Amino acid sequence: MLLLWSEGFVESITAPPTPAHIAAQQVLAITLQERRVGRHTWRDWIGDLALVDPEDEVLVIETLLERGWLDADQDMLMVGPEAEGRYGRRHFMELMSVFTSDPQVAVLHGRTEIGTVDPMVLLTKVQGPRRIALAGRSWAVNSVDWDRKRAYVEPSDGVGLARWMGSSSPLSFELVDAMRRTLLGAEPRGVELTRRARQKLDELREELADRLDPDRTALLHSHGETRWWTWAGTRANAVIWAALNEVAPHFCDSMSTVTNDHLVLRSDTTAAALREALLLVKLRFGTDLASVVPEVSERAIKDLKFSDMLPSDLAIRTLAVRLSDHPRAAEVMARGLVERRSSEG
Repeated sequence: MLLLWSEGFVESITAPPTPAHIAAQQVLAITLQERRVGRHTWRDWIGDLALVDPEDEVLVIETLLERGWLDADQDMLMVGPEAEGRYGRRHFMELMSVFTSDPQVAVLHGRTEIGTVDPMVLLTKVQGPRRIALAGRSWAVNSVDWDRKRAYVEPSDGVGLARWMGSSSPLSFELVDAMRRTLLGAEPRGVELTRRARQKLDELREELADRLDPDRTALLHSHGETRWWTWAGTRANAVIWAALNEVAPHFCDSMSTVTNDHLVLRSDTTAAALREALLLVKLRFGTDLASVVPEVSERAIKDLKFSDMLPSDLAIRTLAVRLSDHPRAAEVMARGLVERRSSEG
């Protein structure tokens, strides 16, 4: 953070892209407000606000009609029986509110609350146990009570996150890359570190040295595990993992994990095999990876408010694009690869 601050970096606040579920909500809310609205004129109420592509806009309207959320009289839209049944008794208050609860999920070990996490940490699709890092250690998620926004965990001896990450929330490429550059020796300008901070930073640089390279990513074999240290951020890593899973699914077995700074691959994955897989990714998806869609869990779709107003494929795309950073994924995959074995493993 200090490095980015000293460089004058300010992370942009960008609305989630293509919120198709909000488009559906807006159509229904405007129809309720006006009693009836033109199929082709409802957009006049939201001006230049871009919610969905024109093709998806048509799909949203058709789905609302098919499922009874809307009725139509020629080109005029009216509130349908499904909407009346779902929202009528509450005077449509639920429909008027896009957000209904705190977006954070409390994490508990027994009765002890150890912190909170972003729901996306618990919604992205994984193979095998779901593990998170919180309060300085790794935890295995046993269950999630979505109604009460609580996740129940127990200590885990499995794959852990880098110790200096105090949160399990998805981090941006810029922040994770700043961590990488700091570990490689970059110093924030105009900042004087305390002796304790300097000592800790030196320890981390020595401890994590085998996971770093100035120009390449590192495939590290250690303690019977193979981790690909991309330092790309969760969203870019989700794209990389999805692309690999398409061309080389054997790399992404039940122990595969995606984190902010690395991917855990099958233990016998070699650099040569990974390079070959990356070439196949380039041939299939192109250099920008724009067509790669990260996997989305069924729970994630159900937890997206108003998702039942959308066709399933559009709901999946709406969530998947939020879990993606295609430009950074392509940038990291083009960096090259170095293979190392830990002296301890």
